[in-house]
Amino acid sequence: MQNRHDASIQLPLAFIDALSQADGVEPVLTVGAQWLPQLLPGVRGSITFIDGERLIARVARTDDRVDPRFDLSTIHDDGPRGQVLRSGEHLVLAEAGLAGSGIDLLRRLHRGGIRRMLIAPMLGGRQTVGTLSVAGPETGPYSDAQIDILIGIGKFVASRAGLMLQARNTARQAETDALTGLANRTRLMRVLDGPGELSEPGCDGRVIGVLHIDLDRFKEVNDTLGHAAGDAVLRHAAKVMCQTAAAKDLVARVGGDEFVLVTRTDPAGRQIGGLARRIAEALAEPLRIGDVEVGVGASIGTAIADRQGLGAERLIGNADIALYEVKRNGRGGVRAFCDAMRAATERRVRMLADLRHAVETRAFEPWFQPRVSLSTGAFTGVEVLARWPHPELGLVDPKEFIALSAEAGLTRQIDEVVRARGLAALRRLRADGWPMPRLSFNASAGTLLQPDLVGDLMWEVLGQGLDPQDLVVEIRESDLIAIGADAAQRSVSALAEAGFGVELDDFGAGYAAMINLARLPISAIKVDCSLTAQLPLARAEKVLRAIIALARDLELGVTAEGVETATQFSLLRNMNCAEAQGFGVAEPMPFDGLVAFMRGYGGKPATPGRRHKRFLDNKP
Repeated sequence: MQNRHDASIQLPLAFIDALSQADGVEPVLTVGAQWLPQLLPGVRGSITFIDGERLIARVARTDDRVDPRFDLSTIHDDGPRGQVLRSGEHLVLAEAGLAGSGIDLLRRLHRGGIRRMLIAPMLGGRQTVGTLSVAGPETGPYSDAQIDILIGIGKFVASRAGLMLQARNTARQAETDALTGLANRTRLMRVLDGPGELSEPGCDGRVIGVLHIDLDRFKEVNDTLGHAAGDAVLRHAAKVMCQTAAAKDLVARVGGDEFVLVTRTDPAGRQIGGLARRIAEALAEPLRIGDVEVGVGASIGTAIADRQGLGAERLIGNADIALYEVKRNGRGGVRAFCDAMRAATERRVRMLADLRHAVETRAFEPWFQPRVSLSTGAFTGVEVLARWPHPELGLVDPKEFIALSAEAGLTRQIDEVVRARGLAALRRLRADGWPMPRLSFNASAGTLLQPDLVGDLMWEVLGQGLDPQDLVVEIRESDLIAIGADAAQRSVSALAEAGFGVELDDFGAGYAAMINLARLPISAIKVDCSLTAQLPLARAEKVLRAIIALARDLELGVTAEGVETATQFSLLRNMNCAEAQGFGVAEPMPFDGLVAFMRGYGGKPATPGRRHKRFLDNKP
C-alpha cells in the first residue's frame, strides 16, 4: 500500500510554533515526540532521527510514565522501524503483531496495554532520515487521514531538524581546523569560557589543565620538502595527540604548528606532566613521508587552573610562558608553569617595550674596552660595546638586552647607533692627539645580512674622515652558522676586499672554527675568554700554544679575550700571543672614562700603565 505523501494536512499553529522555537536537533525531536500523542490517538509517541552515524531517539507518553528499560538506541534491520527506514513506507502493528514480536520492546509495550502502533517514515526530501510512531490502547485500523497526519508531521519535524542540523554543522565547521579536523581557537575558547570556574574540581577531584604544544623543526620540513610534507606532519601530529589523549580531552590547532590540549589532571599536575611526556615521546618518533624519514619532535608547556578567577586566556598564557621556557633552553622538552615564570615574562615584556623605545630614540651609548700589545703594552685599539642606560633601572646588563634585541629583531639597529658613535669617538680621540690605531665592533647576524653593508660602512667611515682599515668587524662563529656558509663567504669576502679588518670572535668556543679559518679571508682571531680562563692549566696552555702557532702560520693576528690575571698575561706573552683584552687590562668604560684611563696610563699609549705594568714587568 502506497503512502499518500502529498496529501494536504492541517497541523495546529501551537505545534508549529513550539517546533519553530525549538533550538537544536534534540529539542526539535523532543517537541515532536511530546505532540504526537496529542495530534493522533494514542498514549505514546516516539521519534528516531539518524544524524550521520548517531541515532537520536525521543519518547513521550501522555500519562508521563517512563520505562528506563525501553531501548531505542538501536534499530533492528529486521524489525518494524528497520523495515520502514528501508522501504520509506508506513507500517501498522496490530495487537497480534505486538504480542508475537521478536523484539523485546514491542512485547513489553503489549504487556503494558498497548494494542496497536503506527510507524511512519520521517522524510527529508527524497531520503528517509528517521521514523515516527504513535501507539495506544485502542484497537482497530488507522484511517488514511491519521496516516497522512503522521507522515506530514514527520516531514515538518524532518525539515526543522534538518535546518538545525545544517546550522550545527555550519557552526562546527566554523570551529574546526580544515586540515587536521581538530577544534580551532574559536571552539577552544568557547569550551574554556563555558559556565563555571575553570579551577572548580570535578567529582573526581581533578582540575582543568592545558598543554601548549609547538612542533620543533616543522619549518625545516616545510621549507625543504614542501607544503604537502608539512601538511602530512601536521595531520600526523594531530593523530598522535588524539590517540594519546583521553576521549573527553579537547585537542585544538591554534596556529601553524601550534596546538593546545585541554584535559583534566590532579591538582599537583602529575597526570598532565605524564601526558605531556607521552606526547613528546610519540612525536619524537621518526615519520616517513614518501622516501624520506623526518624527525620533528615537540616542545610542550603545561599549566593548570589551580586558583579562582583564572580565565581561559590567562590559563593558555601560562602554558605559553612555560613553552617559551622550553624553547629558550633548547627546545624538545616539557616544562610546567610556575609563578616565577610569569614574573620573568612580565619583566621581559616591559623591557621589550622599553628597548623598542630606546632604539627609536637612539638611547644606546658606546662604551670602550682597550686592546693592548702583549709585547709592548701599547694600545692597539678599542672595541666599542653597546650599553643601555635605562631611565629607571640604570645600566641594563648587556646579556639581558642583547638577548632581548635578538628576540625582537633589533640588534642591527643597535649595531648602527653604537658603531656610528664609536667612529665619531675614534675621530675625536685622534683629533685630540691620541694615536688610537683602530676601532672594532661586533657585527650581528642581521648586520652581516645587510645587502649594502660594505657601502654603509664605507659611508660611515669616510664621513668621519677615517679609512676602512680603521674599522675592524668582529664576527662570532655562531652568527656565521646562523646566516649560512654561502652568505658568510659573500659577506666576509666583500668586507675584506673593501679594506676592513675581519676578526673571528669567540674562537675555540665550538662550532666550525677550522673550516672558517680555511675558507674565509679573515685577518685575525679572538680566542674565547672561556679558553683563556683555563690558564694556567697545562692542557689549556698546550691548546693555546697550538692555536697561536696555527694563526702565525696562517699570518693571522691573535687577541686573547678575558685576560684577568698577571699569570695569564705572562703566559700569553711567552706564547707570543699578539694582543690581550679583558678586565686585567681595562673594563669597558664610557668615552670620558676611556680618556681618563689613557691619561692615567701615562699619556703615551706605548708606555705601560699602572694597571698592568706589573703584568709586563713580571717576566719569567
